[in-house]
Amino acid sequence: MEKNLIISKTKIIAEIANSHQGVATKAVTLGNKCIESGADAIKFQVYFAEELLHHSHKRFKHFKKQSFSIKQWSKIFKKIRKKNSKIYCDVFGLKSFEVANNNKVDGFKVHSSDLINKILLDRLSKVKNKKIFLSTGGSTLREISYAVTILQKGGIRPILMHGYQNYPTKVEDTNLNRIILFKKIFKNKCQYGYQDHIAGNDVMSSIIPMVSLSLNIDYIEKHVTLDRSRKGVDYYSSVEPPQLSKFIMQVNEVKKSFGINQFNFSESEKKYRSEVKKIWYLKKKLKSNTQIKKKYLLMKRPPSSEVAPNFVENFESLKTSNDVEKDTHLTRSDLNNKVCAVILCRLKSKRLPKKAIKKINGETLISHLIKRLRLSKNINKIVLATTQKKEDLEICKIAKKNKLSFFRGNEKNVLNRMYHAAKKFNCNIVIRVTADDILIDPYYLDKLISFHLKNNLEYSNNKYLPGGTEVEIFNLEILKFLLNTIIDKNVTEYLTFFIDRFKDQFITGTLNVPKKHRSTKSLTIDTPKDFIFVKKFLEQMNKKNLKYNYDMNHIINFLKKNNKKISKRNRKLEKINTEINWEKVIN
Repeated sequence: MEKNLIISKTKIIAEIANSHQGVATKAVTLGNKCIESGADAIKFQVYFAEELLHHSHKRFKHFKKQSFSIKQWSKIFKKIRKKNSKIYCDVFGLKSFEVANNNKVDGFKVHSSDLINKILLDRLSKVKNKKIFLSTGGSTLREISYAVTILQKGGIRPILMHGYQNYPTKVEDTNLNRIILFKKIFKNKCQYGYQDHIAGNDVMSSIIPMVSLSLNIDYIEKHVTLDRSRKGVDYYSSVEPPQLSKFIMQVNEVKKSFGINQFNFSESEKKYRSEVKKIWYLKKKLKSNTQIKKKYLLMKRPPSSEVAPNFVENFESLKTSNDVEKDTHLTRSDLNNKVCAVILCRLKSKRLPKKAIKKINGETLISHLIKRLRLSKNINKIVLATTQKKEDLEICKIAKKNKLSFFRGNEKNVLNRMYHAAKKFNCNIVIRVTADDILIDPYYLDKLISFHLKNNLEYSNNKYLPGGTEVEIFNLEILKFLLNTIIDKNVTEYLTFFIDRFKDQFITGTLNVPKKHRSTKSLTIDTPKDFIFVKKFLEQMNKKNLKYNYDMNHIINFLKKNNKKISKRNRKLEKINTEINWEKVIN
């Protein structure tokens, strides 16, 4: 009985997409045939090349040629015999939305590439008594939540449509389990559906949608075409009468469809994400010191995926650092950021007690680290973040002696301490520096900062360098997100483990380092042996009058001449609880 209830509530949407080949009469014919076949709804893609892709994109001319004019769309909608069926439309910007809306369609779908397009979402949030669908393929939970939140503020209960087009999508990349994840996180705040993109001549193109019915979804979307043999646009996943296959093969193939990891993207989905995600472009030239506003911006697909998509709120509070030309993609490197190096330091240490105030060449380790960081040209602020323990007053005295800001916070929750230290001094880009790593390389630090800002990353590292010389960079907003969602707050000193486990949910990058400077050896000071090893290096540099001004060549040469095993870390990844409460992503 329950099975019948599930099937009876699920409506079928016939996705016409570009199967009309840019011919209006074919669009009308196919639409009417789908309605005659009993589809609950048909769906068109209304787009204009100018708001879909940047003019330098390799497919710009293709979409420009294939798109219908406003007049043609009006004729198409008028000739569709709706009967009891609905008409929905994909819209890719305000212009395509207005065309569809003016023709009184029954609902709109936001493509995955526009889930952080606040300009479009704000307009859709004002729509009344119409369905709003959100395509989720290749999108992070935060991007999906962002769109859901905006629509819900307008009183809309959106429909999350799982699936993506890979011409065609493989069965093993279907990952129906993600619908279960969505239901767990968004619960009754949304409705749910599955958009099928498996090859139309594959028996699984019928079986998998039927399997999805067991997930109690509200909609199934199927691509359609008049004749697959003509191999026109979008024919790959479009359907014709299905053929039977052996039952055992069906069972085995269906098992693949549920995917392995709910949080990670397959390689093909990563490729899809890189091809369809939009970034922010400037609609007009902005002079230096101009505050970023939504009205200056327009989302478009870039010709390459080097620059990551960003939430517009990450830009709005910032001002331009120089003149930025019209039609330029906006990155953090165009803006006045406040880059803060937060040195995480405390005197309590089991392996090497009070190591931060041990001395080499007549000065404490922490003082040496501070002077190395001050060689950076791109850091705006250095903060020494320690605990509220009485013993760590000594750290504060060192900060004062070096004319450095300091912050005292939670001892065990290192993330809390780092976040509030950066927030106190109004920093939006945070360099995580541990007191164990006193040989930070300022040249590669500056290169990493530039790399991070230029590519709109949320997290970045230069981990190919020797241990003890590298750093990590976080945007303040990603630290806040992790602070709110990490379940075990007492293991946040191992923050990278959380990023690594859920790396597809964050915008990350690793700085490329020349082979001559790459090393798996370590100069991190964790044990007495580590201290002696680093002491030997710094004493050699001091004799060469390079007390602070040594570079990576000196470090690599020293490591080659001095054999030393890498220090073991306190805990292994498998012993640390790296769970995140993803339900909080929607709050």
